[in-house]
Amino acid sequence: MHAFRTAFLGVFLACEVFHAPPEPSLPQAQSGLLADPSAPVIVLFDRPIDKSTLTLEIARDIVNDRGQLADEQDPPGNLSTLYTYDPLRGDYGGTSSLSADLTTFTITPDVALPLNPELVLIVEPGLRDLAYEVPTVARRKIVFGYQLNLTCTAPTNVLPASGDYFILIDVQEPVGTQVKLFATIDVDGTGKFTAHFSGATRNPDGTRCSPACPTTDACRTLPGPPACVAPSTSADSTDEYPDFVINTTAAGYSFDAVGCVVDQSDGSALFVNEPVDVFISQPTVTLRNTKLTATFAVDGSGVLRGAGALTADDVLLGTAESGPGSGTLQARIVPN
Repeated sequence: MHAFRTAFLGVFLACEVFHAPPEPSLPQAQSGLLADPSAPVIVLFDRPIDKSTLTLEIARDIVNDRGQLADEQDPPGNLSTLYTYDPLRGDYGGTSSLSADLTTFTITPDVALPLNPELVLIVEPGLRDLAYEVPTVARRKIVFGYQLNLTCTAPTNVLPASGDYFILIDVQEPVGTQVKLFATIDVDGTGKFTAHFSGATRNPDGTRCSPACPTTDACRTLPGPPACVAPSTSADSTDEYPDFVINTTAAGYSFDAVGCVVDQSDGSALFVNEPVDVFISQPTVTLRNTKLTATFAVDGSGVLRGAGALTADDVLLGTAESGPGSGTLQARIVPN
């Protein structure tokens, strides 16, 4: 019996209890949304942390079609960071404090965080707790954004009272594709806009190339040299708008939207519409509660450009629900 007890005790002592590393959360976020971009960001850890091992960023959630941030891609790029904390340099882009119980990290940004695009809180590997000193071995990423309260109260100095735009939307979910749109956007003195969107397609006039393209192809003149391509060929940038026309075929579609343009302190303007259903006839696709959110600004060449995102609560392929839709958006004004 003594031998049995000794063996049992040895096995018991050899079995170590697993202790997980500290996990961050945003306790004030509701469905991933915070209320006030000028308010401090509260990060809660599920156990006391060793602050000397904490490296944390808030960045724009700009990813490729594989969901990778810029510094996770090959070759790696630079994160679009808005705030950084690391043990050696401290805070950059704001200030921070850690609660007395070492579980709540409060970030106060120097300037209000942007409403668009979505943001991501990143906790880098190596963070340890105090009790067990178990480090994180992979990045912890929490995507979040801010609630958009559409109240149009002031005129915009960024968008003209009326303008035509070319828009490219690179859809990531539920199916990867590129949506091309022309839009006429009118803005009143309160910042409220009305917009009419129409599907765009490559100009079918094959004689724009020399020799002329067959009827099955379209002539792509930009970025050049001119070449015959399949009409479905994606555009690389919104500067290719001269190669596109409003789609007036049976597969064409249009929709209207209203929303607000709100000028920002950095000279840009936030553009967001009230959710709208979009119906596409060929193929039959419905986007429920579709929202376009973009930030517009004049670039160094004097061109008004926008970048942002499309989201839809649900995408129906025919009558089959395919889940939420999402994609990135780029736009530019089209000269008269």
